[in-house]
Amino acid sequence: MRNTSKVIFENEKGHPLRIAYPSPALCSLVEYYFEIDLSTATASQSIKGLPAMTTLLAFQLRPAAWTSVNDANGKVLLLQHAQLLGHLTHSCSSTYAPGTLMFFIKLKPGCAATLFRCPPAELENNQLPLPCLFKNPDLEEQLGSADGFADRVRLCNEALQRMLSQLPGNDHRFQIVEHCLRKFESLQLRNEKGLQHLCGSLHVTYASLRRYFLSTVGVTPRFAQKTVRFKKALQEYRSRGYNFYYEDFGYTDFSHFAKDAKALTGCSPLEL
Repeated sequence: MRNTSKVIFENEKGHPLRIAYPSPALCSLVEYYFEIDLSTATASQSIKGLPAMTTLLAFQLRPAAWTSVNDANGKVLLLQHAQLLGHLTHSCSSTYAPGTLMFFIKLKPGCAATLFRCPPAELENNQLPLPCLFKNPDLEEQLGSADGFADRVRLCNEALQRMLSQLPGNDHRFQIVEHCLRKFESLQLRNEKGLQHLCGSLHVTYASLRRYFLSTVGVTPRFAQKTVRFKKALQEYRSRGYNFYYEDFGYTDFSHFAKDAKALTGCSPLEL
């Protein structure tokens, strides 16, 4: 049977996600919170997650069938209770049954490794039981009994704020990686030449920058750049079709963009 899961972008309308952003004090740690609520749904919802350096803290608040399949190797992840879902190097297709209620904390690149003292390599395409990592083992129960999404966001802001105060400051390697990621997100650097220029402006060799990325976020700078520009290009393609300007995202032609889609997700841009 053909996989029919689709990518959902944060600014789209009509999807089953609720999204909220963290308090200003947590912006360096949390990208955003989101919730999948299929309490009144009559059909399953399939969502494709793109490769990314972010990690997820997932809380299953209501027992329901949930499966997630790595599109590259077919490995099935079974979510039971709270889990830490590591960064993805290939897309992952998840299916949620009617009645599902799941709450997620989307952590920024490298933050899970710092927060839970885990080597990034151990998180790649992996899942770990969250209760043994999280310093608030009661959080899952609190989220389940909370009075709605806004209350769950408040509880997480409070819990993460306490944890953040106990973390060591970022070292210079993490600061360099964060600087690079901001450049990638702004699309100021879209290709190999841009990456070489970035190394020069930071006075580091690519070999050093590669070590910094691997030790903090678990992927190479080239892969990070590739995933960021692909997501932005796919979002533009979704709104403009074949008329989108692939050059704006560092692609030499449309087939270059389609090749990245196939490598990262196993699908053509149209199927995403």
